[in-house]
Amino acid sequence: MDPVVTLLDLAQNSTPRYEAHQNIFVSLRAQPCSNVHSVLEDERCLFVRETEECRESMHYLDYMHFVYCIVDSSNLLLFASAIVALLLFVLLLGTLIYHLCVTRYVDSVLYVAKSWRLNEYIAGVTLLTYGNGLAQVLSELKHHTSGDTELIYNQYLGTAVYQVSFLAALVIWTGSFAIYPEVIVPNLISLMIVSLLVEEFMYDEQVGIVQTTTLGVLYLAFLGALYTTARVMDREGIRSRSQIDIRDADGKVFDTELTATVGNVDQEQSASWLEHVWQGLRTFREEEFRAAPWYRQVYLLCSIPVEVVAVLLLPKVNFALPLHGWNKCLFIVNLILFPLFLIGTALVDMISSENLGWICLGSLIGSACFSVIVCSTSCYDRKPPFFTCIGLFAIFGTSYVIMLLSYELIAILEALSIIANVSSASFAITILAWGSCWIDLITLRTLAVRGYSRLGFAACLGAPVFNILIGLCTVFCVQMIRSGTTQIHVRDGTSGPTCAIYLFVTSMTILLSVLFTRFEARKSIAFCLTTLYVTFLAYVAFCEFEVTHGYGTDHNDDGEYFLDRVPGRREH
Repeated sequence: MDPVVTLLDLAQNSTPRYEAHQNIFVSLRAQPCSNVHSVLEDERCLFVRETEECRESMHYLDYMHFVYCIVDSSNLLLFASAIVALLLFVLLLGTLIYHLCVTRYVDSVLYVAKSWRLNEYIAGVTLLTYGNGLAQVLSELKHHTSGDTELIYNQYLGTAVYQVSFLAALVIWTGSFAIYPEVIVPNLISLMIVSLLVEEFMYDEQVGIVQTTTLGVLYLAFLGALYTTARVMDREGIRSRSQIDIRDADGKVFDTELTATVGNVDQEQSASWLEHVWQGLRTFREEEFRAAPWYRQVYLLCSIPVEVVAVLLLPKVNFALPLHGWNKCLFIVNLILFPLFLIGTALVDMISSENLGWICLGSLIGSACFSVIVCSTSCYDRKPPFFTCIGLFAIFGTSYVIMLLSYELIAILEALSIIANVSSASFAITILAWGSCWIDLITLRTLAVRGYSRLGFAACLGAPVFNILIGLCTVFCVQMIRSGTTQIHVRDGTSGPTCAIYLFVTSMTILLSVLFTRFEARKSIAFCLTTLYVTFLAYVAFCEFEVTHGYGTDHNDDGEYFLDRVPGRREH
């Protein structure tokens, strides 16, 4: 190089300048897993093994390792077959969740709600919301280890939009019903306040102990307002208008006293304890199988292994069954097996095998002692006084099993989203929200078909309040404990404000609509909510394909990595 030319360039200040970067070298472990598309095909397996983010979606099986290491990704036919196999596995997991929801979860929720004399609104906002939302709140704790609040926040807000718009519309499409304002109006106002307040916290990108405490206090105030309203309605004597009437699978009301004792069921009058055990293990009746169409018969046959495992782990609680499902022998088996199942699935990756064995031994001893108490205080032919507690056990035990299945389903969906190169924000508020709410979709549709539309509609509005307030509060608290500070950095991503705005607009739309229809849930409201959700999905699609730009604090779809290392990147 000519030194004269160089000096001349320096004097004229025409030499190109480059901004200094904080880091020159980037750790392979720290980069996003979506960069797998940027490496050569024969190096993708090494990339997946070395990148930590590629294992964040892993639950029991590592699907990214399966697709890029076990399967030859350079073979297009084999690679496509692996993706099809994963999709079929998603379908299988969704079917298992559907079976558990329809045959156990819904009936257990109805039994406990009826036993505690909860009206449909209170049962939907509390009991059904906790059963459905607990799995999602616990599942999000695994994401905060990397401080990725963008994915968590977008999923919570995207799920809220999905529940308030699409699922609420689904309940109304099933059949119109009267809406009683004493619970719905405070719930809608709470949703609007929560959507604005939480976005204000997240947009500052700093959350402290005051904001975190505020989230928990707000939910307690929400529950207090609902309880006070219910008490006022009790005093006015109009509580009975939303009391729960037990209906069968066809939606017909029946008398629960007919199945309260074995003596009221003719074929069970002389049954021995062995016959009671067989009745509990029997998954369906012969006449039901013969009367069913061929596809239903195939479904019943395929469900036998699943139902047998479910019977061994969880009790059946159903008003339609003799003794409402009470089976002394099988309940003792549940007491022994379910704690072992819980310990094995929850602690297998956290503690050593030796300690796990000691915990299992302690569980067996405790279960044996509790079984002795059950045997001495209960009978074969009469429901025990604590049968409602067994109903709670059935609700949250079934919810836990569904949670494990949902974890695996979401893990596959996350792997497929990386393979399809879908941005994390768009994935969180669409596919991930749909997978997380699969239990909500099945439960609410089943309740609406059986005539419990108000219960399902209340859950559509109460679940977002629980998920956002309690979910974010839990994540922030655990993140503060792990970081050792009371001030943490958060991100709402490109789609966080968009979801918050849509949640506010949708809640306002429902409130104005029910006011204009005199608190009647009509098909016109369902059409309006469906249109809002389709518009929301269209906007998400435009952001994903870069037709428009998402409104938020994080303008980099791939996160905060490589923002200053991409040549020619446009500044926003």
